[in-house]
Amino acid sequence: MMTSVHQLFISIRLFLVFDCFAPFLLLRCDAFVPTNLNQHPTSGESGQNHRCLYAVPSKEHRTLQLGEYAVDLAKPLGMILEEREEGGGNCGVRVKELIKGGNAGSAWNSGMVAPGDLVLTINDIDVSSSDFDFVMDLLAEVDSPVNLQLGDGLGQLNMPKNVVQQLKSSEDAFLIDAVVRQAAREIRRDGRLGELLGVEVVIGAAVQNEGQRGLARFFAILSTDGVSSYSCNVSASGVQVSDSDATINCSSPKVKIVSLSCAKDEGLGRTFDLIQEAME
Repeated sequence: MMTSVHQLFISIRLFLVFDCFAPFLLLRCDAFVPTNLNQHPTSGESGQNHRCLYAVPSKEHRTLQLGEYAVDLAKPLGMILEEREEGGGNCGVRVKELIKGGNAGSAWNSGMVAPGDLVLTINDIDVSSSDFDFVMDLLAEVDSPVNLQLGDGLGQLNMPKNVVQQLKSSEDAFLIDAVVRQAAREIRRDGRLGELLGVEVVIGAAVQNEGQRGLARFFAILSTDGVSSYSCNVSASGVQVSDSDATINCSSPKVKIVSLSCAKDEGLGRTFDLIQEAME
């Protein structure tokens, strides 16, 4: 029996939204969406096909938490988005890929946005639990530049007591947290190691140069096929940078990664030097 075209969407759809004839590409995974954006699904609408509970977003100022940041991006954004597939009621979308090279949009050029980032708000409208279609329609509707609040999705980092004891102050701990998160962001933006799924544990930390430079070692979990995963021993050094870019607002100290190496714990054990510190 044929189902209404307003209620059935094919498994994967690509949307191309033009802004000044420049593409803003979005990827959509299968999900039921009510025809009316303000309509909640009813008990008679195949509830088992819903990946998330539809939520009507609200517009309010949201305080940034650890791992979150706000950025102003001009169109075209140059991001491929996908619907999150975690279990439970909340759904939302995340950044799947960034357009690079000559056709790169403002997301890649920001130096901050990375694959895996969760889209939390759009122009102060909370979309952390919204479905893909609502997010897409809203991004197409709002004027450029677009203010986005994004989060790395890493949650609270696991920093054991013996690691914390190596640090002298809470400021040092916040710096190490920022170094680990920015290192994870660089791994995601680089892409050669696959998709960074999470940070397992921070195993070493030190702060130098009167609190301006942080060194961290941690284990990250990555996947190259979306099915299997492997552990990677990451060493990163980062330095605090001045808050000169008014288009980006971070919840943590702004950090530039100056050295970043990743050693696979499985397989050939190859080490990747993603960022090498320039010798003075």
